Amino acid sequence: MLPGLRIFLFFLFPFVLAYVILVHRAMDVRIVLRQGLQYALAKNGVRFIQLLITIAIFFAAVILVAGNSSNRVRELAVIVVGLALVWAIGQGSDQLRRWIDKRFFRESYSAELVLSELSDQVRIIVEPKSLLQTVVDRISETLHIQKAAALLVRGNPSRLAYFRGYSTLPDLSVSPQSAMVRKLERKREPIRGDSHDRETSVSQGELRELIQRGAEVLHPLSGRERLLGFLSLGAKRSEEPFTNNDLRLLKSVAVQTGLALENAQLMAAITEEVALRERLNREVEIAREVQERLFPQRLPLIEDLDYSGSCRPALGVGGDYYDFLALPSGGLGVAIGDVSGKGISAALLMASLEASLRAEAARAPEHLPDLVSNVNRLVYEASSSDRYATFFYGQYAPARKEFAYVNAGHNPPMLFRRRGTDLDVSRLAIGGTVIGLLEAASYQQEVVSLEPGDILVAFTDGITEAMDPAEAEFGEEQLINTVKAYADLRSTEILARIMQAADAFTSGAKQHDDMTLIVMVAVRRTNAADGCHQLSVDEQLGSSA
Repeated sequence: MLPGLRIFLFFLFPFVLAYVILVHRAMDVRIVLRQGLQYALAKNGVRFIQLLITIAIFFAAVILVAGNSSNRVRELAVIVVGLALVWAIGQGSDQLRRWIDKRFFRESYSAELVLSELSDQVRIIVEPKSLLQTVVDRISETLHIQKAAALLVRGNPSRLAYFRGYSTLPDLSVSPQSAMVRKLERKREPIRGDSHDRETSVSQGELRELIQRGAEVLHPLSGRERLLGFLSLGAKRSEEPFTNNDLRLLKSVAVQTGLALENAQLMAAITEEVALRERLNREVEIAREVQERLFPQRLPLIEDLDYSGSCRPALGVGGDYYDFLALPSGGLGVAIGDVSGKGISAALLMASLEASLRAEAARAPEHLPDLVSNVNRLVYEASSSDRYATFFYGQYAPARKEFAYVNAGHNPPMLFRRRGTDLDVSRLAIGGTVIGLLEAASYQQEVVSLEPGDILVAFTDGITEAMDPAEAEFGEEQLINTVKAYADLRSTEILARIMQAADAFTSGAKQHDDMTLIVMVAVRRTNAADGCHQLSVDEQLGSSA
């Protein structure tokens, strides 16, 4: 290009710019004049003050050096100090001019720098409010926005999470069902205060209200699948509209913020879930301790009978039940049951079953079917329609060496009778249906004798249905063989050997059901040590070892 043409274009440019501003309204003339004049006065004012101070320092140094002083060191020091002051004033004025550049909106931000800094910051922030505060502050400082706020769309209306630039708490709430929010969620594009597209026409009243409250741009904060919130951005200090570059920067920042906010909310939900589980675990632990107190703590001493029982829940608490009751007649009541289901609900029904049985047994009825019928009615009234329990109850009369029982749908206990060196096995199955399922049910009882050396084993299906890793069941045959192998031992040792055999069979597989076991041995003489206490499973395993 010719030098003359370059000079001509150089002098022509201001006139072209003025023509574009005045005729084509590319910018608001008032803004250009006001901001241009303010910037010129401020920027040149700094230079003028810098020049005056520099001249003053120069003349002060000249006067000091020109004086009638023979101290050359002092003169040299004055010159050095003067030069240092001139340099310091230059540095200070440069910083002041940069501040004025920023204050009077000669914007020169780097989108890459802003994104990089925000990426480093939001990556380590896991608290939603701190995250939004960081983002809003950074955007406001970068774009010189006077008023800005972040809102979350959880709840109705939207919830203000953070704001800056407002003298009082701003009312920027928007209904999640509004047309504006639906558009933000659907298109994930910002809505500007000067927007007049058809899709937002139904919400122009809402939009005007937000503009009056200081919002010029609503920018969505979207997660992977849903709208999480939005940024409400007010006017810039320069009073200039948001440019396309501004919106591109906002979109990039909003994408990062939305993902980080979703992660922060997910982390908060996980933290809340962990805390809830800890509370639930503690409550289950308390329930387990309470349930353990419901099992027999001290066994009544019964002549010529050695007996023990144990329950090992599959979960913290279980629905299996066993009990030993000292009867007014001097006999022993023996109960075992299995409530449908597991966990807290089953444990509550188990507690109801225990209370009902103890209330009925305290009246010492001779006719056990009536007792079980009453227990059935009480459990039915205390439980929902889908809850029931298998139940076995018997009473041992030491004087007659007889055991009367009713089996209400429970796994038939096994009675081992000695026939020389062998043991015959019979099952106690007489009774009726499960309890708690029907309001009225009738039952039958049977009476069997217990001779010295006989062994009665009552159990729940958690014993016989214990499964190995291949899902094969322990079964009744292995239970029978274990009892026969250790028939000469005490009841606590037989019980421990059965539990050991079941555990060895499962080979560490998960326990799927509560395991409850009662062992009663008819002996030839009274042995207080055998019948006055109960051992836990661990103690039983230790004693048998």
